[in-house]
Amino acid sequence: MEHNEIYLLMMEALDGELGEPERREMAAHLHHCTRCAREWQAIQAIHTLFQQTPALSPAAGFTQRTLARLPNRRYRLWAISAIYGLLLVSGLAPLLVVAWLISLLAPALAQPAFVRSLIQAAGQVARIIQAILGAFWQGLGSLGELVGQQPAVLGWLLVMLGLVFLWSGVYSQLTGQVKVE
Repeated sequence: MEHNEIYLLMMEALDGELGEPERREMAAHLHHCTRCAREWQAIQAIHTLFQQTPALSPAAGFTQRTLARLPNRRYRLWAISAIYGLLLVSGLAPLLVVAWLISLLAPALAQPAFVRSLIQAAGQVARIIQAILGAFWQGLGSLGELVGQQPAVLGWLLVMLGLVFLWSGVYSQLTGQVKVE
């Protein structure tokens, strides 16, 4: 019989719900399996301890004293309303600043020369981004050529990377540090 099934029989025996055939089956298993026998003894000791321990009840007047210490309901509602109002204002403040800036810059935005300069600046930024991406793409292409011509370079790179991870794990095991993922 599986150890999990015997464990379930142990729980039923504690509750007094175990029949005589199951009790004999559990006793036979416990006679042969020392691990389960130790577990049964521990479970019985804990069960006996819980049965002998008196139940605790709160002190007299605990509920009234606790409720008396709670803040006033009106004060709580006022504090929560103040916090929500502050959050609302802090959320509206950026919108009001943007609206103020737009109203301030509206005359300048209406000038054709200003609009042309904005379009030219955006074009220059786009060309710079295009040049950076092109250089990055060429770098990847030359790296691909190097790996294609010298596949051992990639192999050595992967071996070195594996060694770094391996020794990092060994170090963390030796120092007893636990990695949090």
